[in-house]
Formats: sequence, C-alpha cells, structure tokens
Amino acid sequence: MKAEKLFENLKVNFYGNKNAEAAHISNDSRDIKKNSIFFAMEGLKTDGNKYIKQALEKGSSIIVSKQSPFKNFPRKALWIKTKDLNETLSKISAAFYSNPGKKLKTIGITGTNGKTTVTYIIESVLLKAKIKTGVVGTINYRIGGKQIAEAANTTPLAHTLHKTLALMVKKKTKAAVIEISSHSLSLKRADDVEFDMAIFTNLQKDHLDFHKSRDKYFKAKLKLFDLLAKSAKKKKFAAVNIDDDRARKIPALFKRKLKFTTFSINRKADFSAKEISIFPDKTVFTMKTPAKKIKIETTLLGLHNVSNILAASTALYSMGISLKKIAAGIKSLKNIPGRLQRAPASKFNVFVDYAHTDAALANVLGNLKKLPHEKLITVFGCGGDRDKTKRGPMGATACLMSDFAIVTNDNPRGENPQQIFSDILKGIKKGRFKNYWVISDRKKAIVKAVEMAGPKDIILIAGKGHENYQILKTGKIHFNDMEVVIKATKKGYRGKGSG
Repeated sequence: MKAEKLFENLKVNFYGNKNAEAAHISNDSRDIKKNSIFFAMEGLKTDGNKYIKQALEKGSSIIVSKQSPFKNFPRKALWIKTKDLNETLSKISAAFYSNPGKKLKTIGITGTNGKTTVTYIIESVLLKAKIKTGVVGTINYRIGGKQIAEAANTTPLAHTLHKTLALMVKKKTKAAVIEISSHSLSLKRADDVEFDMAIFTNLQKDHLDFHKSRDKYFKAKLKLFDLLAKSAKKKKFAAVNIDDDRARKIPALFKRKLKFTTFSINRKADFSAKEISIFPDKTVFTMKTPAKKIKIETTLLGLHNVSNILAASTALYSMGISLKKIAAGIKSLKNIPGRLQRAPASKFNVFVDYAHTDAALANVLGNLKKLPHEKLITVFGCGGDRDKTKRGPMGATACLMSDFAIVTNDNPRGENPQQIFSDILKGIKKGRFKNYWVISDRKKAIVKAVEMAGPKDIILIAGKGHENYQILKTGKIHFNDMEVVIKATKKGYRGKGSG
C-alpha cells in the first residue's frame, strides 16, 4: 500500500518519499521487516525515537514520530510527523488491515472485574452453538478455542488488535469478543474498531496510578459506549450491571444515543438471578430473561460469576442464541485459568484467583466463606510500580475475611518488596489484625499455606491467577501459582494442620 493513500485523510506532515510502500506496521525496532512502518512511540521506560536509525537499517520505509526528521534522513524513505501517535496508529492500522471489525460481530467488554470470565462464557456458548469465535483478552488471543498468541496486554496496541481481527476474518470467524481495558481506551487503541456490542461489568478502585482519580477511571471506561454509538454498525447492543452504583448511571448518560439492557442479582432488571445456590463444586440458579426463566448450572463458583453469566447472557440472547443453547454452553465451560480455579483434588480445597484489588479480593473471599470449611487461609501480595492506594485495603481485607493471611511477593517489578509489604501492613496494623505472616518468597508462602491446611480448610492463592511468570527487579522468571500448589500437595505437605 502506498503511504500517500494510507495517510491521505490524516492531519500529518510528510517529509520525503510519499510513494514509499507500506507492508507491515510495528512499534518495535526488533520486529521491523522490509517496507515496515515504524511508529516511534514514547513509552514510560524508553523512547522509540532512539531506535529510528535501527529501524531504517532493518528496512523500514516509513517513520512516524512526533518529532521532525533528523539531518540526512534518507530520501528514499518517508518521515511522517504527527501530533498524536496513538490516534495515527489506530487509524492507520484500521485502514491497513481493511477495517476487520466491520466484518465481524464485534463485542467489547469493559469494567474492573469480570471481563475475562465474560469473554470465556460468550466464547463457550458460541462455540457450542457452532459459531466460530475469536477472543482478545488478558490470558491470550484465541480463534475457534485455540490459542494464536500470548497476551502482552489485555487490549493490545492498535496495530496488533487490527492484525488479530484481520486474522479472524481470514479464518472465517463470525464473532470477536474483546476485553477493553481503561488503559486502551485512554490510549485510543480501540478507537477505530467498529463495535456491535458493549458490556460494562462493574467499577472498583484500580489503576489510579494511571488515571489519578476514580472519576477519570470511570470516564475512561465510558468511552467504549461512545465508540459503540459512533460505530457504523446498524444494530447496536449495550448492557450494564445495575448492581454497580456507577454502571447504573450509564444509560442516562447515553439515552439519546443507545438503548440499554440491564442485568442484576439484587435489582429488577432485564436479566436477573434468583434461587442462587453455591456448592463446593458448582453454582445453580434461575435466570430470569425477557422471554422466560431457565435453570443455569455452572462449575464457576460465587455470586460474582452469577453476575458474569448474566452479562454474557444478555449479549448472547441479543444475538439470537436460544436460552437452551446458552444454558448448555455455560454448563460445558469447566474452568477459566486463574479465575477461582480449583487445584486438582487433595484433602482440602485450594483455589487460584487473579484478584488483585481489595474489592476483588473481598468478593472472592466472601464467596469462599459460604463454602463448608474450618479455616480459610489466604496468600496474596501487591504488584510493584502499580497503584499503591489499594495495598493497605488489600491487607485489611485479607486479614478481616480470612482466618489467616500470608503476605508475599506478587510482581514487585522495579520496586523494593519491603516497601510494598510496608504499604500492605499499614492497612493490617490500622485494623489491629494479628492473624498474618510475611513470607517474601512466594513459593515458600504457598508451601507454608499448604503445610498449615487441615482436611476441611480452604486456601486461596490470590493476585497472579493465570500468569506463568513473576517480574522481579532482576527480570522476568517462570512462576505459576497452580504449578507450585500441585507440587506442594504432591510432596506430602497436605493436611498437616500445623500453625
């Protein structure tokens, strides 16, 4: 594709060869091929402008930057200067990949918690109904239930997002389910995706290191509905969880642009749940819909998963999927990696969950407390170089709602783990809790929890969920909570009941 054609409707400045060919898009100089467009993105840790010469040496034909071209920039290449790299990347990516979102039933899901689970539920039902489905989310990117790539971000940069959607189109996929993070909405990654549907799960306190306030965080999430309203799609669907105080306000904000479907456990809504029973191995409830009531049985545990099922069901029902098929698809979904995922059978129950905010932790612990048990033991930590305001509340929540809590490392990244522990302990000490230990080594913390557990106890390993790595100051290492739990229980640490 010729550069002049690709960039013709954008407010950018051209320097050099307007006839330069574009065959690839990247923001990583290591990924540059012949005739690549290199976007010199300015990140927190590095500046893409430092790698422009390297990109040119590797065959890049077009450079996009906020800066003006350097002296002796090669005449055969093209330099494009833009005021907004994120906006330009989004528009160019959509055009380069022929606007793949237009050719798919594109479903966007946003909210603090539940996004991943909702995508898995929708995928399970659609695949059961023989509708080929693609997913872009926190755990990985999939087509037809098979992983095509690991997830670098919940919602990838625009060129990766559109490239993934284009691959779905190529493989004759009918629906695309996308987790839409607040970061991605603020950074315009999904601005040029044509959405058919948007779902809002809930809003809790998170990512305040990036958004600075809860109001700004909420406004970032709201942008998904702006994108839906602007979409060229004829039939648009929007759904919100009216159990959530903020989400309940959304329909009024868009009343002239969108019609909303509501779902709720506690309020009167289009989709609601009654007669909820939570067992150690399943959750059963009656789902009320605009058509009729239907019994839902799932291996997903807890009230939060009832809400997630309602969210997914609103979208599926709007697509014309029968309630019978919805129920069958939900029942066939056995587990979701790192989302209240049960470890293989042992003398006690061990769950691994991604909960990494105080609200998410409280939600999970509240559900586990309803299961028959003697002691509830929680292992958790907080990520480094991330929102510090949730650390104290997470410490207090873990001690308040558990019989015993073990504070340990999560992904400390470049931050001193002792500072993270200190922030967590402020919340614990403020509540005057004494039912905790600090064991910095995460493996030792998990093993200790297993050693402590008696036959009727429950262990929750929280914070990292599906992740198969740990990010330390020295770099990324392999680490998976579930693997450690399985090894610990197999080595005979089970059921000692010590501590």
